[in-house]
Amino acid sequence: MLPVIVLIGRTNVGKSTLFNVLSKTRNALVANYPGLTKDRNYGSFYLEKNKKIIIIDTSGINSDSKKSDQESHEQTLIAIEECNVILFIVSARDGVMPEEYEIAKKIRKYQKKTIVVINKIDGIKEDSKINEFYSLGFKDNVKISASHNQGINNLIIKYLTPWIKKNFTINDLKEKTKKYTDQEKLSIKIACIGKPNVGKSTLINKIIMKKRLITSEIPGTTLDSIHVPIQYNKKNYIFIDTAGLSRKSNNKIIEKFSTIKTLQTIEKSNVILLVIDAINKICKQDLLLANFIEESGKPLIIVFNKWDLLNFSEKKDLKNSIKNKLKCCFFSKIHFISALLNEGIFEIFKSINEIYKLSTRKINTSFLMKTMHTAIKKHQPPIINGRRIKLKYAHLGSSNPVKIIIHGNQVKDLSLSYKKYLKNFFNKELKTNGTSIKIEFKESTNPYILKK
Repeated sequence: MLPVIVLIGRTNVGKSTLFNVLSKTRNALVANYPGLTKDRNYGSFYLEKNKKIIIIDTSGINSDSKKSDQESHEQTLIAIEECNVILFIVSARDGVMPEEYEIAKKIRKYQKKTIVVINKIDGIKEDSKINEFYSLGFKDNVKISASHNQGINNLIIKYLTPWIKKNFTINDLKEKTKKYTDQEKLSIKIACIGKPNVGKSTLINKIIMKKRLITSEIPGTTLDSIHVPIQYNKKNYIFIDTAGLSRKSNNKIIEKFSTIKTLQTIEKSNVILLVIDAINKICKQDLLLANFIEESGKPLIIVFNKWDLLNFSEKKDLKNSIKNKLKCCFFSKIHFISALLNEGIFEIFKSINEIYKLSTRKINTSFLMKTMHTAIKKHQPPIINGRRIKLKYAHLGSSNPVKIIIHGNQVKDLSLSYKKYLKNFFNKELKTNGTSIKIEFKESTNPYILKK
């Protein structure tokens, strides 16, 4: 294992902001709203070149008796057990709060290296307010402002680096960093998306065979995008649980952040699982998500969960509804499962491997040219201003998503219907079962026109 650092503290003290600063990402949701982080969220950063550190963002430790908060608390305790170093985040603006003495008491039981990180020091002039954090009983106290990137280098150089170098050899760190990075690169990233409460978190928990993600009948339990690595049949995967996307939300801030995060996750993933509640059938929101995935060009697997709760007649009606409503997803693989009862789950891996392989294959330019000419022969491009649009050259632009670039004259005038015809034709000829291709058109430049 690489060195692991965990961020803990009350809600809204800046744990997620520090997580984003250290990992140099925007993977953790940040807003002036408590309780955005529920599950433990993993990231990484480099202490020095070739020396990688794992960092875990956790929910705030509160005394709230809500079931979801109790489960978040359990997630935090698991993260503390996994870690080598605890960064106990506190707020200089609030001063020492009574619950922080309780948190300090819990931390001491684990006998882990602990650094009190006094965040939000910007604008705080009274040293007495900052010095009172020594009453928590920890030797190492460091002042920072995560949102203003102040004191971060001091935290790393003066506190983290000496301790890690003392407890991990340089060669061991380099070797583990390489192994971890190689595994990450080889992993297939699978995003689970869908409306709230369709069973995305339950599905991932069943796949990894332990309760890694908080589940609840209350919609909106998952607010952030959580990465969960797994090895299955000697292959590496990273499942990404996302917030449920709904058209109506009680909190517009959470809705906005969660939607952006989910759409970003689709763009960064290799394969998308669109999870639909079989009981509630296919709704407009499911169709909008399916269309967005198709536009992104990412391989799509549609998963109907809670299949066990339908009778024979209802199952038949749903399959007929799929044929009518999901015509745009003719290329998708479909699975009927029960995440709760662990039925049909592991068959999904076969589809994941198949469509990932299809979406990352190298496609010969000569084959693309032949396909393009066959498509033109069967249905020629339209005539614009007395001249027929000419498609001259086709080649592969990228894989996952599969992007084909077609060069020609007047391609900007191609109608949407002809573009769709070409897309469908290439999909059929390339046998892209499970993934939709993207086609980009580029205007050919005339080599005989001199540039000014």
